[in-house]
Amino acid sequence: MVRRKEKDALELETRRKIYRCITKFPGLHERELAKKLEMPLSTLVYHLHYLEKRDLIMAKEDGRYTRYYPTKKIGARAKEIMSLLRQKMPRRIIMFLLLHPNAYHREICEEVDLAPSTTSFHLKKLVETNIAKKITIGKETMYVINEPETVSDLLITYKESFLDSAVDRFADTWLKFGPQYIRKKTEKKEEEGFSNTFS
Repeated sequence: MVRRKEKDALELETRRKIYRCITKFPGLHERELAKKLEMPLSTLVYHLHYLEKRDLIMAKEDGRYTRYYPTKKIGARAKEIMSLLRQKMPRRIIMFLLLHPNAYHREICEEVDLAPSTTSFHLKKLVETNIAKKITIGKETMYVINEPETVSDLLITYKESFLDSAVDRFADTWLKFGPQYIRKKTEKKEEEGFSNTFS
């Protein structure tokens, strides 16, 4: 009986640690969680199933990984956005577009240093999930983030969980200049685009 109680207490504490980690760092996949918690993967998976069955956490597939979120702490739309923010290349593109709204496809390629076809692959994911919008002006294609305040809030709120210095730099820039500065850049870029189209 004593051993059973000790086991139950240990399992309870382990689940608490896992739940706290998922609450603090939503959207991590199993291996990321295991590394952060310094826990064997088999042990983690066992407790993840337990927490999921009791509706404390939920799993979401992103096509490559199963990512975990607290059930009631973060909304469905935020989970969808976080799933892409957890991927390095989509995250880089999103941060660039937040700071350079209405960037041309060629500008994005230069920023992320990828082939046009690979860049298009990642941009397509952002457009399909309605995170970004594609704008065609003449022969040029521009992209803009649809909900800049929502996306930037998620980046800034969970910036420690990304372990990415680029996110830290983005947060500093965004907080320094604010969305009003970004809106002005958006309006200026739109005016330039339309001027070039009709000139």
